[in-house]
Amino acid sequence: MPRKPRAEALRTVVESFQQTTIDLSTGAAVDYAIWAEARNALLSEPELTRTIPEWVVKNRWGGQFWQFIKSQSDTYAGRREFIWSTLAPLFDVIDKGATLPTARALEPLLDGCTSTAVAEAWTRIQARKDTDPEGAITASRSLLESTCKYVLDKLQVEYADEEDLPKLYGLAATSMKLGPQDHNEQVFKQILSGCFSVVNGMAAMRNALGDAHGKGKRTPRPTMRHATLAANLAGTIATFLIATFEERFKQSGGSPRVG
Repeated sequence: MPRKPRAEALRTVVESFQQTTIDLSTGAAVDYAIWAEARNALLSEPELTRTIPEWVVKNRWGGQFWQFIKSQSDTYAGRREFIWSTLAPLFDVIDKGATLPTARALEPLLDGCTSTAVAEAWTRIQARKDTDPEGAITASRSLLESTCKYVLDKLQVEYADEEDLPKLYGLAATSMKLGPQDHNEQVFKQILSGCFSVVNGMAAMRNALGDAHGKGKRTPRPTMRHATLAANLAGTIATFLIATFEERFKQSGGSPRVG
């Protein structure tokens, strides 16, 4: 089944709410219940929560909104302009990858990635990062594991299903000559060594802060900033691996072994 990008799904929700709101504001026959349904769909998207205008939150029913929009402008044109301008930041968030800097680089690569596990892990990160830090951290590690397995499968490199993340990343990096030992320049040695450190840290973070294990009363609880850090780190490494594979694969003329 083709992957439907998360950004596309979010855009559909926002566009539906925007059009329904404009219709209600400009004399179209829109039932209040239909507007409320579109509003609830918008409010249910955690990536957009911090950007939704205050008037959307405060006006819970169609009748409330109708009284509100009449106070904003006496003309249909003025009401349209108000709706367009106040909802515009939502589209900006979607275009920028729902606030994750890595999204704009990773999501185009996912369109050509045949691994549903990679796409699903990224979708879980987007859905959980603002409301479920523990789940987002677990999904971030899953993204890295699935990306490593995707690359290894493409390269026809064998690995054990129960292999841990550092081992999987080591196999993928070695297969594509991304280890510090594969380069002479000190700056590349430092950067690639840092990638190994990030992967090891992600494995430890998931064990300590993710939702895959039971927690005791003294276990530290992650916050949104921890989830955002995990998501950006995982997204950056995943982008690097997939982009490297794509580049090396094309340079090799289609041969699966690009190391």
